[in-house]
Amino acid sequence: MRLTLKSLQTEMSSSFNELSLRIDNLDTNVNERIDNVARTLDVHIRETACNFRQIDQRFDAIDQRFAAIDRRFDAVDRRFDTLLTDITTSLSPYFFNIEKMLANHEERIKTLEAKH
Repeated sequence: MRLTLKSLQTEMSSSFNELSLRIDNLDTNVNERIDNVARTLDVHIRETACNFRQIDQRFDAIDQRFAAIDRRFDAVDRRFDTLLTDITTSLSPYFFNIEKMLANHEERIKTLEAKH
């Protein structure tokens, strides 16, 4: 009987050692997979951050171009306002004179109509 118990003890010990080895291998595999996933995520995070920085730089460049266009538009708008003011100032005496002439002609027409 001792031989049988001894053999059972040896067999059980061997099974436990094999199971322990499998658990250790599984633990090592799981840890390696977790490390791989973490490294992959780190790479993706860095790539995504880099892509966002590039997009941000593109938007900054576009924003600067729009600001330059806006400044040019403001300059053209001011020149147009100045030009319009100059034209109005220059032509207002002529318009005033034409209005006087029209008023004078209306009076003359009324006078002629009143005579007839």
